[in-house]
Amino acid sequence: MNKAVAEINPELFISSQVAQGLSVIGDRWAFSLLRNIYLGVNRFDAFRKIMGCSRGTLTSRLKSLISKEILFKKPYQQNPPRFEYCLTEKGLDLYPIVLLMWKWEQNWAGGDDLPQILTHKGCGKSMLPVYKCKVCGEELNAQETNYTVSNKFDRVEPVPPRAQRRTKSVLEKKGEIGSDNMHVLDCVGDRWTSLVIAASFFGVRRFDHMVSAIQVGTSVLADRLNLLVQTGVMDRIQYQQRPPRYEYRLSAKGRDLFGYIMAIHEWAERWLIGKDRGLVKVAHQPCGKPFNGAVVCDQCNEPLYPQEVSYGTKIVTDS
Repeated sequence: MNKAVAEINPELFISSQVAQGLSVIGDRWAFSLLRNIYLGVNRFDAFRKIMGCSRGTLTSRLKSLISKEILFKKPYQQNPPRFEYCLTEKGLDLYPIVLLMWKWEQNWAGGDDLPQILTHKGCGKSMLPVYKCKVCGEELNAQETNYTVSNKFDRVEPVPPRAQRRTKSVLEKKGEIGSDNMHVLDCVGDRWTSLVIAASFFGVRRFDHMVSAIQVGTSVLADRLNLLVQTGVMDRIQYQQRPPRYEYRLSAKGRDLFGYIMAIHEWAERWLIGKDRGLVKVAHQPCGKPFNGAVVCDQCNEPLYPQEVSYGTKIVTDS
């Protein structure tokens, strides 16, 4: 990708499609809820047992996802009243994001807390999800993607995050931070961390630019950057000696989150913004067409839907 957003004005980034998408779903517990619903969990007590969060936290996230029309409540018992939590059409359309998060986990963290095998019922084969262009069928990646900034877009005010500290990752608690261990929810389950990664794809790489782009405090940003560097998602590269100054660039591990970031971009366009009102216009270089991706089976190239994918292992509690 080029540096269009960074070169024009880093502050524009907060109006981008991906930033608006992350303001809705960019939260560890929200992601964990959605992932577990796709794995077949849909009742309050089961969520608590699997996720290990407090009753208040779980209640808050469920209410938030319902208010955003991603979930709805379906009664399964009248006395006392009890409910299952189900995905709306808007929520079901998050499935490509969940699949791409699963793939990153398998590539970089072993996926110990997730199903090890996905089977596509359409072709009957074990498969991997692949993010491909709907027009030309080529696999999508950052190196072959161009974007420009629209002259006409809906500017938005930054959405303040919930008043909470970052949840420490399992690795931090164990004192095992290292380049081979970071789990997907440690990486993208915090809105600030996800925004740092997303901004980097759009050419925002310097500390001061990141502060402006994602509207974050300097101490919070320093914490997230340190975590991403320590876990090998970003590289810290000196670009000036006196005084010393650094850029933060995505490593191969970080660049592998491209699909996750762009799937959120596309979801936000469909459900939050509309194609003609977004800040960033994206094109796929090989075919020269507007960016239009689909997550497909690597065996038969058919799009993947929740009801057509089965899982090879049982659910294990998130730490």
